[in-house]
Amino acid sequence: MKVFVGYAKEDKEAAHQVTAFLETLGLDVWFDKKSLIAGDDWDDERLAAQRSADLIIHLCSDQILSRTGVVNREIRETLRLADDKPFGSTFVIFIRLGGVRLPAQFMRYHYIDFDDDWQQAIALAVGKKAGQIQQSPNPPTAFKRDNVRVTDGISRHLIEEKEETYELSIEYFEFNSPERFWKLVSSHIEAKALDQYYSFKADAAGMDEEERNREFFRPWEFQVTTEEFFRSDEFVSIRFFVYMDYGGAHGNHRTMTSNFFSRTFGSVDIRDFLQRDDEKAKKVLAYCLKVVEAGLDEPQEWMINAEDIEQVWRALEDFNFDSRGLTFNFSPYVILPYVYGDH
Repeated sequence: MKVFVGYAKEDKEAAHQVTAFLETLGLDVWFDKKSLIAGDDWDDERLAAQRSADLIIHLCSDQILSRTGVVNREIRETLRLADDKPFGSTFVIFIRLGGVRLPAQFMRYHYIDFDDDWQQAIALAVGKKAGQIQQSPNPPTAFKRDNVRVTDGISRHLIEEKEETYELSIEYFEFNSPERFWKLVSSHIEAKALDQYYSFKADAAGMDEEERNREFFRPWEFQVTTEEFFRSDEFVSIRFFVYMDYGGAHGNHRTMTSNFFSRTFGSVDIRDFLQRDDEKAKKVLAYCLKVVEAGLDEPQEWMINAEDIEQVWRALEDFNFDSRGLTFNFSPYVILPYVYGDH
């Protein structure tokens, strides 16, 4: 099995540790410090290694979020390659260093924390990938599976289905507390995840015969992943990542959120936070757009009308909170076209 390891130069020591462990598993590892020789065209060699890899591992620290550089180009190429892989297959593993909060679009893929158990976690992921490579070339064309895994007072649910015309994966969690407040939080998470599940199933059921028989038809893909963005006592912020591919030129994705401000307030939305003040909402959006624009190569024409107050509130509705403040999630088409990604 060929494995590609990508990292920022500041994380070289951790990358050496990961590479050394992978080699003890008998894997063919591409690691630039060992795989390149003098005179090699670095960019061409790196790209060729990524494209031929069975498994790609990226070490992710604050460095990838705070600076520009080749490491970001590597990750973008990996995400592009992953879009062409079979749905549900293990191809990308992100290793978090220092508890960095991964970007929303990484939530489609498996990640590992670089802590006391990282070797075991990598070994399990590599074993799963090896099983996928060795499996029968004619696996069942249809299956349905519901799994529940309980750890640390949390139950994690995974619904997987594969049919001739679609493949889906819905992942969400619930808190195993009998207290009414935590039942509220858990039921809200489950309802949001299952609403996405049944909405997709309705779309799939409505697929017409012409679509199914189209020459270049490929099965639709749908995935929902859920994570705990922040929790402190009864203050909870949840983020949902939704990916969908209905057979067009490219897939699409969006971020959704849910927030709870203790049993005193229960579920809260952005209008609660900003006291339903339209002018405050406009100011917050204007500030966010300035931040996004600062990261673009050149000014862009926004897709949102900042004077339409209903558009403004809708743009701000997918937010999270933590001890530092609010984080607003802008999915593709909310403020900019798909090509600019999410912000």
